[in-house]
Amino acid sequence: MKPLPVKILVSLFIISLLFLNKEWLVIYGWGITLLMYLAFFLDLNKVKTFNFSANVHGYRIFLLAMLALMSVLWSPDADATLQHTFVLFILVINSFVLYYFLVRYNLYSLVAALVLVYSFVNYSLALGLPFFGFLENHDEEVPRFIGTELNPNLLSIMLMFSIFLSLLAFHQRKLKSAAIKGLHIANILLALYTIFLTASRKGIAFSFVLILFYFLLNFRRLMGSFKTIAIAGLAVFALSFFLKGDFISENISPALDRVGRMVSTLGGRDNEGSTEERVRFMREGWTQFTASPLIGYGAASFKYYYHLYAHNNYIELLFGVGFLGPLIYYSIHFSILRKLWQYRTGLFLAGFILVLMFMDIGLVAYYDKRIMLMLLVIIIMSEREISEKRVSISLQQFPLSLN
Repeated sequence: MKPLPVKILVSLFIISLLFLNKEWLVIYGWGITLLMYLAFFLDLNKVKTFNFSANVHGYRIFLLAMLALMSVLWSPDADATLQHTFVLFILVINSFVLYYFLVRYNLYSLVAALVLVYSFVNYSLALGLPFFGFLENHDEEVPRFIGTELNPNLLSIMLMFSIFLSLLAFHQRKLKSAAIKGLHIANILLALYTIFLTASRKGIAFSFVLILFYFLLNFRRLMGSFKTIAIAGLAVFALSFFLKGDFISENISPALDRVGRMVSTLGGRDNEGSTEERVRFMREGWTQFTASPLIGYGAASFKYYYHLYAHNNYIELLFGVGFLGPLIYYSIHFSILRKLWQYRTGLFLAGFILVLMFMDIGLVAYYDKRIMLMLLVIIIMSEREISEKRVSISLQQFPLSLN
């Protein structure tokens, strides 16, 4: 296929992953997905051979889907488990199809641009701009900003990912245009602003962890750059516009209050509802897992027993399919980390993988389509970093080979 039609199709597909939270978008999402599958088979038939071996996400989720399918035999709700298994197999297909197009047509920059568009739409809504009002969701039971999402935590996680992509662009030192640099700085600031509106503890904590990690990795370079200091000063000046009036009391304080109540609950000094419930799920889920560690109780069965999902990826997998569940899923993360460690490269990428793993303490992520997108981006960028490191090593060894 020609590059332009592929870019359009992949863009429409990724948009369906990012904005598919309205009933009227469901048909659009399925239609684009089927077009992607058709284009994939036609294009792969022309290519004949393509190396999928690096896509550990697709292969490992397939193993997880097979394990979930087996668990239908002992699940208390076979229909729910079977439906969940179907979702996993769709995720596997999407993983291989999307990986194929992103690698074959070198579309990483397209993904980064679309994630920035997603962020722009949401912080436009956060600032009260009317342009994308038709995409905004409202939930009277959730008095926090949710933007285009159905859940404030999902919004904060995607905005955190956009912050990561902006920091990655700076970390790789490939930004030559001052306008592009300014765009990434604006994205980081406005994404942080919007994350505070969501009052998501995961989003707030891990966004600042990413930023701190970036500064630690690039401390010398940043401190030695007058331009960086000037840009930081302008950024603080721009941020001050958002701190006028009742911004702190209406937006910052509620977010910090939720973080404080969570810390107090974990320390035994307070009883904060959602944190206490999640801690209870962790304890009870672990206890039940130890009673059936080999096979669990059936994929997605935690909700059958407790009427809610576990809010913890590790417990959800352990409870559902036994100890093999997290071993299979997190082999994705450890496989990437092992390769990066082997070639001593991609430290910032490794940091983001660790953030995803820590974040899973409060999130069920293994079948989430956005997490799939994040992991595929990390896999592709890791392979690129490793390839560049191999070339560098070869160039260093080349003079020796002449001797």
